[in-house]
Amino acid sequence: MTGTLAMAAAPRRSAMHDLTRVRLTLAPRPRRARSLALVAALVGGAFAGGAAIGELLIGKAPAAVVRQPAPTVAEVQQVQQLRRQLEQATMGLRLAESRGHELERQIDALNQKLTESQDELTFFRKARDGRKH
Repeated sequence: MTGTLAMAAAPRRSAMHDLTRVRLTLAPRPRRARSLALVAALVGGAFAGGAAIGELLIGKAPAAVVRQPAPTVAEVQQVQQLRRQLEQATMGLRLAESRGHELERQIDALNQKLTESQDELTFFRKARDGRKH
């Protein structure tokens, strides 16, 4: 008798029961995790190596020293004069701005007084017209 027939002939065991006890391997276990770790390590190593080689090739350039001739007395005086003119222009601009703000404040106050005077005039006119009737 073969193993298949023996399984079917056994009174207590069913064929399904025997199949569930058999260990079947359908495909080999995936080795993705190990492969991914290896690829990541290789890419990281290549990147680090490239960065190290880049640093060696570029190296540290010596600091550039630029020597300029000292400015002449005339240039220094011209710069000082331009700075004074700039300070005067800035002061004039600030003064004009403050005058403008003050004038705006005075105009607002006058407009408010005008509105109040117009309201009073309207009140007196209505009061006068009310007496005539």
